[in-house]
Amino acid sequence: MVIMQWLKLKDLLPTFIYNHINYPVFFTDENLKLIFYNKAFEQTFLKSNEKVIGKNLFDVVPQFKDKSLYYMRAMNGEKIDLYESYKEFSIYPLANNGKIMGTVTTIEDKIDEINFNNLVEVFQGLGRKNNLDNEKIIFDKIIHIFEVKFGCVILLDNGDLKFRHFTESLVGEFKKDDDKYAYYHVINKDKVMYFPDVRKSQIKTMTLKSLSTIGIPLRKNNSILGILILEFKKIDPLDDKLTSYLLIWSNLLAYVIFENLLWETYKELEDRFRLLSEQSLIGVCIVQDEKIVYINPQLIEILGYPLEFNNINDLAKSMVSENRQRFLLRYKELTERKLGYIIDEFKCIRSIDRKPIHIEVCAINTTYKGKPAVLYTFLDITYRKALEEELKQISNTDPLTSLYNRRGFITLAEHTISLTRRLKKKLVLIFIDLDNLKVINDNLGHNVGDMVLKETAEILRSTFRENDILARVGGDEFVVLGIIEKDEDKDELITRLNKKIEEKNSMENRMYRLSLSYGSIIFSPDERKSIEELLNKADILMYENKKKKKALTNG
Repeated sequence: MVIMQWLKLKDLLPTFIYNHINYPVFFTDENLKLIFYNKAFEQTFLKSNEKVIGKNLFDVVPQFKDKSLYYMRAMNGEKIDLYESYKEFSIYPLANNGKIMGTVTTIEDKIDEINFNNLVEVFQGLGRKNNLDNEKIIFDKIIHIFEVKFGCVILLDNGDLKFRHFTESLVGEFKKDDDKYAYYHVINKDKVMYFPDVRKSQIKTMTLKSLSTIGIPLRKNNSILGILILEFKKIDPLDDKLTSYLLIWSNLLAYVIFENLLWETYKELEDRFRLLSEQSLIGVCIVQDEKIVYINPQLIEILGYPLEFNNINDLAKSMVSENRQRFLLRYKELTERKLGYIIDEFKCIRSIDRKPIHIEVCAINTTYKGKPAVLYTFLDITYRKALEEELKQISNTDPLTSLYNRRGFITLAEHTISLTRRLKKKLVLIFIDLDNLKVINDNLGHNVGDMVLKETAEILRSTFRENDILARVGGDEFVVLGIIEKDEDKDELITRLNKKIEEKNSMENRMYRLSLSYGSIIFSPDERKSIEELLNKADILMYENKKKKKALTNG
């Protein structure tokens, strides 16, 4: 045969092709009989030690019969390039001195190139498209690259299965505990489950005429958030390389889905926050890097529309001049993490009518769109302040100490309890008894006893906040009611009070030693108790504390 003589003259070429080219290459003569093939062709298409030189190509590799027309075209001098199942078939006419003597065929595996190019394309588009589009693009790429008949992504949601993506709608109900389907075994075993031939297993495919299926857990932070199910028309369509590439794509899909779920959760929470805040009677704003990034209509109403608020300084300008620096200082303390939260009162001037108002400001560190921010709430307490003044005028204060008396305390306490129930805040109630007042009166006189009561009142004023309610409810009994954020705040307040007392006692030339006994309770907004019940409970705890002190002294 002429072609064989040509090959022998160029014996370097077949030796190189046989030993160094790792994809199938074979030659045929003008009658499409095999005259040469390399080692990769042997490994791919032939049985061990099978001799096929001189045999018709289609008898040796029957699956090539559907390409007979292309070989005829190659024998007429045309070069053919075909793409099929991740492979590129190139069929060349083999000519010598202008005469076509046969064909050369190369079969190159293009899955590496296809996979790489598609990954590059997806990554290039990640920043230009929204997250939900990226999720769909990755899913569609998986379906296309791996020649999937049916595919779907199922999310696990509190025990339920929710379809997130699918190539075709399915009829019927799919339950998490249905062991007929691949997803059940993926969930149960927490690993990839591949069924190359479902006819040889107990697995039922989700669509008709699917012959194989694979289920891949979509993981994030060591937990399954969903499952990728793929079904194929072929038996055993995935080799090790295809499976490894499929896992790369599934990991990318899991990452994007996880980011989207976080964003969806954040958006849902943000929408709820906006809905609640915009219907609230309390003013709300969020400050980030000194800029106001959110403000609800009620805050504009409280401070007086049409004043514009763009940054923290605009808020400060709404306050009377003597309050502005204190307000800005509180913001600085929060942003520098010196304080976790603040509760304070400020006097403001409404922009629209120039009327003075009193507001209670609560602020706490939070995050907004992934960055640190401060959440403010503003409550108009002008009515409460007016009520306080009215109470003073109708003798609800103790004339000796200028603290509220029992009647004034009960009135304000009931209002405060009602307010904290609406705001879902906790209260601390501290019942205080002045130790040994009778001894001081008997030995030093009632004038000194009165001085002790006044000194105790001053210590309470310097210890507690301006908006805490302080009262003298009996001869030597005092009570404090204040809003707290966490239970530990109660102990901090008492520690601060003890420190103030020790400072007084350490002063020189004192005629007496000041000593207080405490009973303290925390009141949750969910509790339905009257202020009298709370006072009685704290009173009992105070007497237990006093007994312990006496026992230690006597011991």
